[in-house]
Amino acid sequence: MQTLLIQTHDYDAEKLPSRGNSFLIANGYMGVRGTLEEHGKEALAAVNLAGLYDRYGQGWREPINAPHPFSIRLFANGSPLALPLTAPLAHCQQLDAQRGVHLRETRFAGGVTFACERIAHMEQVHLLASQAKVTVEQDASIQIIAAIDGDVWDIHGPHFRMLEPSSQGQLLTVLATTNEGDQVAVCAQHTLDCPHTRTNQADGKATSAIFTFSLRAGETATLSTVAAIYTSKDVPLPLSAALDAVRRCPSYPVLLDTHTACWQRLWQAADIAIDGDAEAEHAIRYSAYHLLSIAPRHCSSLSVPARGLSGQTYKGAIFWDTEMFMLDFYLATLPEVAKTLMHYRIDTLEGARAKAREYGLRGAFYAWESQEGGYDACSDYNVTDVFTGRPMRTYFRDRQIHITAAVVYGLNKVVRWTGDPALWLEGGAEVLMEAARFYHSLLVKRVEQDAYELRDVIGPDEYHEHVNNNAYTNEMARFVWQCALDTTAWLAREHPADYAKLDKKLGFSAELPAYRQAVERLVRQEPGKDGVIEQFDGYFALEDTTVDAVRARLQDPREYWGGAYGVASQTQVIKQADVITLLFMQRERYRREIVHANYDYYLPRTEHGSSLSACMYALAACTIGRPDDAYPLFLKSAQADLVEGGKEWAGLVYIGGTHPAAAGGAYMALLWGFLGATAQRDGLTLNPVLPQGWRGVRLRVQHYGRPVTLACGSWAKDANH
Repeated sequence: MQTLLIQTHDYDAEKLPSRGNSFLIANGYMGVRGTLEEHGKEALAAVNLAGLYDRYGQGWREPINAPHPFSIRLFANGSPLALPLTAPLAHCQQLDAQRGVHLRETRFAGGVTFACERIAHMEQVHLLASQAKVTVEQDASIQIIAAIDGDVWDIHGPHFRMLEPSSQGQLLTVLATTNEGDQVAVCAQHTLDCPHTRTNQADGKATSAIFTFSLRAGETATLSTVAAIYTSKDVPLPLSAALDAVRRCPSYPVLLDTHTACWQRLWQAADIAIDGDAEAEHAIRYSAYHLLSIAPRHCSSLSVPARGLSGQTYKGAIFWDTEMFMLDFYLATLPEVAKTLMHYRIDTLEGARAKAREYGLRGAFYAWESQEGGYDACSDYNVTDVFTGRPMRTYFRDRQIHITAAVVYGLNKVVRWTGDPALWLEGGAEVLMEAARFYHSLLVKRVEQDAYELRDVIGPDEYHEHVNNNAYTNEMARFVWQCALDTTAWLAREHPADYAKLDKKLGFSAELPAYRQAVERLVRQEPGKDGVIEQFDGYFALEDTTVDAVRARLQDPREYWGGAYGVASQTQVIKQADVITLLFMQRERYRREIVHANYDYYLPRTEHGSSLSACMYALAACTIGRPDDAYPLFLKSAQADLVEGGKEWAGLVYIGGTHPAAAGGAYMALLWGFLGATAQRDGLTLNPVLPQGWRGVRLRVQHYGRPVTLACGSWAKDANH
């Protein structure tokens, strides 16, 4: 199996945030940003934990960054050796994404080389491990300070109201307590393989092991570290669990072997090959790496945040990104993870019901930014005015009602791909019926018209708020009602006892005729004579201008383009694919000619202000037989975390981090677009449209519970679809 190496041979302090994302290692439970051992919160160093949140004061509620157990400070002959304080003679940073290993090697003046590799164990997800080596070219006195650093990076913190650093013999510990009362325990053991003196030291925010020793010219000293992290969400006594895990932990070489063996198994299930385009193959495999590394394989109900496990951006919340852009990858490679993601939505149904009641609605209104229990972390003021510094009222929480349809779409997609209807019986049908009830309670009927409308919404294009009859939103609501009708008919036929039990609980059977009527009467944005679908009522009446013209109106590059006064809000310029997303998500309904007309119309009017946008246009381009047009859009998605310079600000709010939805979108473009895959119960068929230079594509998937190799072109001999 080929290597997958991300590397840089320079050090640039201004690129630390983006490199922290690019060199991320993770295991689904936690993500360790790709910062260097000597760096702290000023470089956005973090160990980000999945599913544990805290709020400080009136700030945004966001996920926890744990005390960092990989902090190392190095001194030679009394002088510090650390970037950027000490200029390096040579420096290399690498991510071996094939094995999930972060590596760095730095050579300093005076002939001292510091190298370190580290892992977030892919199987034993509470464990972290590293091995650091110091090599000297001439005799030197060395000091290493290895610490658990509790002075962590927070965007809206501090999130620890209490830090208790300590040591027990060779074990260092930090027990941190959040403002909401949860505990995070970190334990680390450091072992040095040469004669040395050691002193343990604890201050208010860190606990350290100080090693002092001498090396002769040509000698190397190796410091091995094993660490464990537990929280009070995991066990009642997280500190005891962390101590016990480290005491029982095998050596670093054993941990590395089991870790890389796990990664090998994952790649056997998910690897991708593109013959004829090394750049594209590298990018799509790197996308797969990120999705594999953040997959919650350790539990039965958890989802993937919009920025993965790269930090606190977007509050560590679960968006529609998961169901609409990541789920296809997990269904194709790790179907049990796909079920885990959807069980998260089933288990947060009560939170969605509570939100619906808050708005005076029935059914389930899922959180736009979902945290544990379905709590909606989305605030009323998500963007800051760059000129006044004041928060701007936004309506994402209130008006992006299409999120509930995304949940239903995801449930249905899992059932269709796996052929296993168990999700409907495990709570999915209840979600479905509450979703249908929610959309029905939103319907508006004008006195003089025999039609229903969904008014005052925000579609996927967030630059236009308070619109009526957004094409995407309406059709996804119609999908929910039709899915409810079809699924309840199946339940009544195949599982009458379950049907009766659910109907007794929800009383939905009397509402089914109303859903049939809603399917028929909800306003549909029909294609015009030119085939173009109006994005929402009145869209065509807005100023028809170009993206560049709108960009030229900015007085500050960080301005938000949408909202009441945004430069795009009164124009036809849109943030991201909207109608085009609809045409893919309900692709069985729309002819190729309609896709062609809308692709040509909306692409030049799209700013691609979201990383979710390009992949949808890539899929549309493949649909209309223009793979060479799809190629740069595919690459834009696949390289979202490889190419620096992406959007990192919304007003004055930092939104940087990894882009797992873009990674998932790139995979969708490959599977459904370039390969032209169609999934049916009896197998998968391909209708490939490959861009220039591609000689073949091969990827491994699971379908209906069995492994399948999809291949075309030069790889066709390997196919078993």
